[in-house]
Order: sequence, then structure tokens, then C-alpha cells
Amino acid sequence: MDNSNTAAIWLFTITAAGLVVLVSQKRASNKATDLLIHAGGAEQVGIWLSKPAYSVSQHVAQPSGRRIIANLNDGFCGVNVVHISRLPFEQAGKANWTTLLAVIHQRRLPTAKRPAFTDWFDSQGTSSVPFQLPSWSSFKSRPAIRPRSTAYTVVSRTTLITLLSFCNARCTLRHSGVAGHRAAYTSYNGQWYIEWPLGGPAVVQFVTHDSHVLFSDVYPRSFARRVDKCIEMTAGIVVTPEPSKVKCAFPGRKPPGRWLLEYQPKGFSAAHGSRQLYHMMGGKVYEVDFLFAREYPDDKVFPPHERLLTLPSKDEDRHAIFCVRWEELQLLAHSMDCLPWSPVSWSIHRGLRDLLLSFSKPTMDKYRESLAQKLLDNVHQASDILEARGWHPEFIKESIPGIIYNSVMAGAGDSDDAVRVVTEAALLLWDRPMSGLDETRFWREQLDWPLEAKQPLTPHMVIALTKCFVLEWSLTFDHQIYHDLPAEMLIDRLESA
Repeated sequence: MDNSNTAAIWLFTITAAGLVVLVSQKRASNKATDLLIHAGGAEQVGIWLSKPAYSVSQHVAQPSGRRIIANLNDGFCGVNVVHISRLPFEQAGKANWTTLLAVIHQRRLPTAKRPAFTDWFDSQGTSSVPFQLPSWSSFKSRPAIRPRSTAYTVVSRTTLITLLSFCNARCTLRHSGVAGHRAAYTSYNGQWYIEWPLGGPAVVQFVTHDSHVLFSDVYPRSFARRVDKCIEMTAGIVVTPEPSKVKCAFPGRKPPGRWLLEYQPKGFSAAHGSRQLYHMMGGKVYEVDFLFAREYPDDKVFPPHERLLTLPSKDEDRHAIFCVRWEELQLLAHSMDCLPWSPVSWSIHRGLRDLLLSFSKPTMDKYRESLAQKLLDNVHQASDILEARGWHPEFIKESIPGIIYNSVMAGAGDSDDAVRVVTEAALLLWDRPMSGLDETRFWREQLDWPLEAKQPLTPHMVIALTKCFVLEWSLTFDHQIYHDLPAEMLIDRLESA
């Protein structure tokens, strides 16, 4: 009997102690959550204050809730066509992921009439009245809270590279040393900073541009980006539309010397370079053909009547000479015709850019002035359409003509603002389904029957030449960035920020 009473007393004591511990932990969790939600409030999480509850984690490696996912097959959080804005159109908090989700949208932002639009913002571009916009309301993420920090979420390096690709980022700083790795990327809608200190977690911070305000922005609020096409261009792969459905990967930039371009069906699996990136993104490398650059002996003469292309090499002071036979020449023309349409330039594989620009430059130069004049005529005849699409009336009248002419005639550049103007002017001629923009026949026809430069430009010719212009203004992207990154990173504020 005494033994039974003693066991019961011990069982009651242990149960009570366990309940006390659980209640204490719950109170600590609530206190930490309240510290973020009530003390920080909208300052920390912005519009996400009303989203599902946040959880507290004392361990950086074990965040709670769904992660932000972006890759070739899933797009961005399950959406392949996203809309990018230069500045946030939702109230973003200090939690860095809220800023990111405020410039990437599921749908096109509505176009407002300019007088009403400017009345909504003060001279600093700060919203004076709340308004509803498409957001990721269905995104049930519950970021964890790091002690002495803001709410964070975890992304994979695949997701980060995808984000950099469709935000059109280019590297401005990269340093690796005994203390760790640090890099910076600038993109159309902000700056990206990556810090991976030795022995610590890798942290990514996204910061919107402080050089722009909504009050003075003369461009439409957002533009569309196709995540899959951005990844393909970063990996150096051109995919032709149905029914041909050819996938072809391009070689990387080569050392100075003489090279023979060789088409290899389904040869991408054995290639070196962007194959690893494409596979990491979810691509099926075994389905992709490959243009292999075979080194050509110096003591041999190139076959007669073959096209010779001069390309940049890994040595900035010297060039690489490529011999391109008829079969490969047809493939280059087909690839030019099937470049995907984009309102802004690409973060592009430099081997792809080098080969296609060298192939297309003579033809583009022949039509360059005609293209510039045709686009100017489009703007003069359809300025009301541009205004209805969200372009500022004074900007259309005073600035767009000069931007179009000078950008097209320049032959190269790095301003996505200029690219947006030129591509929008080209679309004024297009009255067919948007899917038709991804394939023309201009470059293949030029290969078979070159036309005179004086011939009037048709809508298909304008689209083909404009896609070449976008290629000229695209930014090369290091597809081997994944070597610098761990498998998972935090989207958070940097400690030094």
C-alpha cells in the first residue's frame, strides 16, 4: 500500500513539473512572438501582420513554416509568370523577406491615371493612403524569429539563383577569403548582398533602390517575367516552340584560338559548365542538344566557304575564331528566331550571347537605322496607347523618341529602362497572340534569301530585330555562382546593416 501511494505521489509530482515546464515555454514563446508582433508590429512584418501566426525558433537551422521556392519547374512559389515592380507596392517591414515579396507580384499591377496616382504619394514617394494590390496572400509562410534579429526565412541556393536571374542581376562585388565569402549584385528592382562568414550561416539581404521614388516614376508599375525562360537564358539554352521543340545549349567562352562549332544531338549531358546549374534548377540535361566547340589545329586550314565568326575570348585582349558549317549556321539562325520575348534584358550565359551576337551583328547593323525609325513612327502614331498602358504623357512626348533612337543605334548598353521603352514601342505593331512573339522566321529567311535593307519592315521583322536588340543589351551572368554558396541561406537583415 505504501509503495502504491509513493508511486502515485511521484507520478503526480512529475506530471505537475512537466506541465509547469510546458507552460513556462509557452509563455516564453508568446513573449518572444509578442515582442515581434506587438512591439515591432508593422515595422517588422508590414502587411504580413495579418497573415498566419509566426513561430519562434532559437535555432537558425530549423525554421518553421513553408519556404520560398523558385526553380525551373515550380516558377516562383508555384507561379511561372511573375510581375516585377521597381519599388514596393505593399507595406514592407524590416523583415527582409517582406521587402522581397513586395516587389514580386502574382499579377500585373493595375494602371492608375497619373493625376490620381501622384496624389497618393508625398514628395518622398511614401504612400499617404492604404490601397489593395495583388499580393501573395495565399502564401502561408511562417518565418522564424532569430534572437536579437528580425523574422527570417530560409531559401536554397537554387531559389536564390532563380531570383537573381529573373530580377536581371549582375555581380558588382565578389570576394572570398579566410574570413568567408561576400558578394553584391545589382538588379532592376534592388540590391542583393550575400555574406557567409566563416563558421556562421550565409545571409542574403535584398534592399530596394533608394534612388527612385514612386512619385516621379514615369514607367508602368510592373512588367512580366517568365521564370522558366529566365533560367534557360542564364543556363545558355534556347528552347524552340512546338511543334519542333528543340532544346539546344551553347558552349561557354573559350580561350584564344581556332575552334570548330559542332552540333551534338543530346550532347549536353557530357558538357562542362552550365550543365550542373541546369540540372540543379530541375532541368533534364539528357533532353538537350549541345553546340560543342572543338579546338581546331593551327596547322590545318578551315574548310572553304564556311562562315568564320570572331568572338570574345577568356583573354580580353585576344579573340577566338569559330568556324561554323551550314548545319550549325542554320541552328544559330533558328535560335535567333526562337529567342523568347522579354520586356527587359536577360541575365544571360555569356557563351550564348557571344555566339548569337557575332552571328547576327552584320544583319542587325544593316537594319539598325530602319528599326529605330520604325519604332519612332510607332510612338508618334500610338502615343495614346502608351499612355493607357501606364506611361507618363510628358515622358512619351519629350523623352521616349530620343531614348529609342539613341539606344537602338548604340548597339550595346546596360539600362533596362531603355530596353523597356524600346520593347514597348515594338509591341505597338503587334496585334496577334503574345505567344507568337517567341518565334519568327526572319533570321532563317535572311540566311537563305538575304533582303535589302531598304525593304519596309513588317511586324515580324520588327519583333525579330527587337529581340536582337534585347540580346545586345543583356548582362552576362556567372552560371557557376553555385560554387560560392551553401545549400541553404537565410533571407534576413545583415548584422552590419
